[in-house]
Amino acid sequence: MKRLGRWLLAGLLGWTGAALHAGAAAASVDAPELARPGTMAVGVMRVSVPVGLVTSLEAPAVAGEPAQGIDRRIDALLWYPAALTAEAGGASTAREIVRELRTHPWRPLPTSPLRVSVPSVAVPDAPLGGQGRLPVVVLSHGLLNWLPALGYLAEHLASRGYAVLGLEHEDERASEPLRSALYLRPLDQAAALRELQRLDATPGQPFHQRLAADRVALLGYSMGGYGALVTAGARVAADGMAYRYVPGAALAVHAQPLGSEQEPWRARVAAVVAIAPWGGQASMGALKAAGLRGVTAPTLVIAGDQDDISGYADGVRSTWQARVSAPRWLLVYENARHNIALRSAPPVLQGSFGAWSSVEEPVWRRDRILDINRHFVTAFLDHVLRGQTGPAVFLNPAVPRANDGVWPQPFGAPATGQYAPAPAGEVTHWAGFQRRWALGLRLERLPAAVK
Repeated sequence: MKRLGRWLLAGLLGWTGAALHAGAAAASVDAPELARPGTMAVGVMRVSVPVGLVTSLEAPAVAGEPAQGIDRRIDALLWYPAALTAEAGGASTAREIVRELRTHPWRPLPTSPLRVSVPSVAVPDAPLGGQGRLPVVVLSHGLLNWLPALGYLAEHLASRGYAVLGLEHEDERASEPLRSALYLRPLDQAAALRELQRLDATPGQPFHQRLAADRVALLGYSMGGYGALVTAGARVAADGMAYRYVPGAALAVHAQPLGSEQEPWRARVAAVVAIAPWGGQASMGALKAAGLRGVTAPTLVIAGDQDDISGYADGVRSTWQARVSAPRWLLVYENARHNIALRSAPPVLQGSFGAWSSVEEPVWRRDRILDINRHFVTAFLDHVLRGQTGPAVFLNPAVPRANDGVWPQPFGAPATGQYAPAPAGEVTHWAGFQRRWALGLRLERLPAAVK
């Protein structure tokens, strides 16, 4: 826990900008409508998640002997709406979330361990705010990423009344990170669901009877998206290369059918957000059509149509089409590759092309990507988890390709920043975007197949 404690610097950090409110960070001036932060301040607390006994992929298998097991526990951060006022710490200078990396694909590191940080407006251990039970999101990062780079989504959702449990998988500790992630991502996420259940059920805990067991979403990027789909019910194909790549048939636990005695929180997963999810490429064959039928929760997939890590036509899109058991949406960044989820590369690494190309996009502005993610993730979760009808207008545009939308205006009319309303008559511009500003995106929807 001492290591996790270094993540949160609750003191003032000498930042030279203006004070920030403890709610989510402000959106860019050209952000779509739901990218604006909510009205609630944001708190964050450390959580230690017990995963339990897992097979060790590091120890060599011995013929005739059971595989060695290790008792796994992972660190996490829980973001939530906080009861704060400016006088009680609701406004202060900027904070940061800090993470130490000892190894990473961006080798060689400038220093080891390398300290990377992202800005944060969450107040550590702030009192829980809001009323009633909070819808819940489990957040899972990609291979060899780190949790704070997705903190912008967690803080945004917390400011709008969600509890978000973000997991730190620490892939860099494994000698073969890909093998480790294929096996451990779903186990870590299932453990997070159990821990949330415990927090909700335990008297004396700050979240006792405050978490909504029937309104749970899994949100994962890349390998975290693979884990989210498997945790939600997808089964790994036993005849794929990914299955053979992990030794000792460790993936059998993710290939076998789920029994009727599913864990209560796993069975209640009501929504999945998968950003550039890995595993559907034919060359890897982890996620195939038969196994994907097990995902019965509505799903939002976000992808770049030039994704060269998870693949697009053979990968993200093909697996989206194969999830026939539930309604699903596909939001596409045209001319984007795989890097459509994380904050920018840390300043200490921005001089390295390897670091830059692992996080940034060659065509898209980074702040624009983050705002669009905030907007559509919020619309999807508000619609699916909360049952709100209003956000449906953002999820069902009049035209699937944003470039084809029209919002008539007199020649030379000034730009006002007004958001487009619901489509009607000649207005087919995407709702929630400013005039002329819905470009480079596609949004498709498929219903569940008729049984």
